[in-house]
Amino acid sequence: MSLTSKKPSQSSSLTAEDWLQIAESELAKHGISAIKVEVLAKKLKVTKGSFYWHFSDRNDLFRQLLTRWRARSTSAIINRINSANLTPKGRLKELFLLPHRQTGRIDGAALELAIRNWSQNNSIVKKSLNDVDNYRLTFIAEIYEALEYDKPQAELMAARFYYTILGMSMIETEQTDEHVERIFETLL
Repeated sequence: MSLTSKKPSQSSSLTAEDWLQIAESELAKHGISAIKVEVLAKKLKVTKGSFYWHFSDRNDLFRQLLTRWRARSTSAIINRINSANLTPKGRLKELFLLPHRQTGRIDGAALELAIRNWSQNNSIVKKSLNDVDNYRLTFIAEIYEALEYDKPQAELMAARFYYTILGMSMIETEQTDEHVERIFETLL
């Protein structure tokens, strides 16, 4: 799912956003073990004191990272799709094509995978991830219901759709637009 980020400001007064961007980038590239205050400060070319101006501790940064990820990779996408004047099939297609169209500097699939990996060892992250998965599945099932599937069938179709989109976004093979469209058509 497409994520965009700008370069952190190089001024002496970094914002919390600058720290979150570099932490998100490191999480996507190297996993949660790479998120260390000293390492991030070095990358930003500042002292650790700047970090503690914006965050009470490393766990505070982690909480804000999760909140940011959930807002951008779930709530914002669902709101955008809901506000577009699309048919139910059009909404599913827009959602399905998001990973294929990714243009952001931070790889949304890599970030998603890093968070999923993180959740294996952290119950708070696991709970947040389960909430996100359930929210996404409910959203997709509602679209299938709008396509006139009954609720149990819509839930099965939503699971199939969701697992396909996650799997495709995690597997790094080149897919032509035509091939992706053909896969999408099998999910209707």
